[in-house]
Amino acid sequence: MEKNLSNKANHYAYYEYIEIEGNKLFTVILLPEKDGSFPTVVLRSPYVQNQAEQSEDDIVQNCLNSFDSWLSRGYAAVFQHCRGQGKSTGAFIPYVHEREDGLALLQWIRCQAFYNGEIFLYGASYTASLHYTIAPFESDIKGAIFEVQDTERYRLWYRNGQMRKGHANWHFGLYKKKCGLNKTHNINSFSELPLKDLSERVLNDRAEDFEEMLEAENPSHEFWNTRFGGIDAKNATDNADIPILLTTGYNDFYVGGMFRMWNNMNEQTKKKSAMLVSPYDHGDGFNPDRSLSFPTGKRREQFGNSYQIDWVDNIRKGTPIPFEKGIVTYYRTFDDKWQSDFYAPSTTDLSLPLGTDTVAFDYDPLNPPAFCGEGTFQKNFDGRSDVVSLYTTPLEQDIFIRGQMRAVLTVSSSCPDTSFYINISIRKPQGDYVLRHDITSLCYQLGEYTENEIATLNFCFDEHAFLLKKGESLRIDISSTDNNTYVCHTNRKGAYYLQTGADKAINKVYLQNSKLILPIEE
Repeated sequence: MEKNLSNKANHYAYYEYIEIEGNKLFTVILLPEKDGSFPTVVLRSPYVQNQAEQSEDDIVQNCLNSFDSWLSRGYAAVFQHCRGQGKSTGAFIPYVHEREDGLALLQWIRCQAFYNGEIFLYGASYTASLHYTIAPFESDIKGAIFEVQDTERYRLWYRNGQMRKGHANWHFGLYKKKCGLNKTHNINSFSELPLKDLSERVLNDRAEDFEEMLEAENPSHEFWNTRFGGIDAKNATDNADIPILLTTGYNDFYVGGMFRMWNNMNEQTKKKSAMLVSPYDHGDGFNPDRSLSFPTGKRREQFGNSYQIDWVDNIRKGTPIPFEKGIVTYYRTFDDKWQSDFYAPSTTDLSLPLGTDTVAFDYDPLNPPAFCGEGTFQKNFDGRSDVVSLYTTPLEQDIFIRGQMRAVLTVSSSCPDTSFYINISIRKPQGDYVLRHDITSLCYQLGEYTENEIATLNFCFDEHAFLLKKGESLRIDISSTDNNTYVCHTNRKGAYYLQTGADKAINKVYLQNSKLILPIEE
């Protein structure tokens, strides 16, 4: 295979085109020294489209700069462009070929002179997902860093039966990126009715994985036990028996899934692993115009720029790391400090009544409300009749809330099915800062529903840890959907992807029988 040797400060690099199933996958090999065998960090990525027109030599030089810290610590790094992305040939379909390609790369590494018998996996977001697909991990995989990505494919696509538009739009954007498809999709494409055969209409290609996913709005559907549904990655970390560093942020899309990964680890794996939770988003950042900053809130601010390398050094050499193993190290939002503990469920709950009235709001799926996301300031909905906004009574003392908030809504609807959505913010002088949201539908939770019947819905929000100070209150917005996040419910019973039209609904919430439940740190 063609090679190109480069050097920087005694570091060496070259590239290979590794053939897998007739496709040539561009792979950069970075070594601390020209000769020798080294522990090897493996990364693969589809986010290399801007490198498709670059020369191999330029890509190698850029990789030398990017991985300089790893090389300086004595690690080799292998970085591969995913099938059909960047310089690699083939067709990229998210998730579908990652197991074959990932296993083939590991086998190739094991045959190289630089291989010393130790492999470490490193990835964030999708680049972590592709490592999940190669589980169970072979004995020469000695540790991993998995950041901001859930192992459960259902939770990437859905929340309680409601499809996530952002994930779908991402999927379409990367689908067969280099195959010359005449794509016409955008985020609004997922509001089209019917959703069935959407891929053919906007991709000019039938994406079978997407079309099958549309039928699987319930996590018990057999689709989630197939290859398209992520069976190869499911529960990948539960019994891994290697040290795993998990990282996420309270405003990360997948924070709830990351906590489930942690909680589902067997004790042997958890004892040697760690989890870090920042107060920020998927990229461990925030929008300064629409959000708040927190002292030493970013992981690199608190744990140093090399905390990932420190993690691998600790596994290999027992050197110190700036956080503890076997527990969760998390930021206490608005308390402005980090803490490490088992993040055990609270034994004390504070129930806040939502009111004494019955409120009604309309819901038109063709004109749905749109909310601001976690970690940003919520807008006001004055003038909209499809959002109910209320504030809890100001607190008489400070309380710290840690864990999963819950809510109980007693509701009814004029339609045979509809969805209900709750958004919770904390009232601050700068604005109402969004903490959490949840969504479900009547038939998803109840199974069956009859128009105008009074029913009780239970909501469970993703984990959070924040200080609610004396005099502060929580804002609760109740509606039927969030058009920025979810495919909107049509108010019709039955499979939503087959619906050809939508109905307007009058939905009611019986506040006198509804409440918000806060898990209080004693």
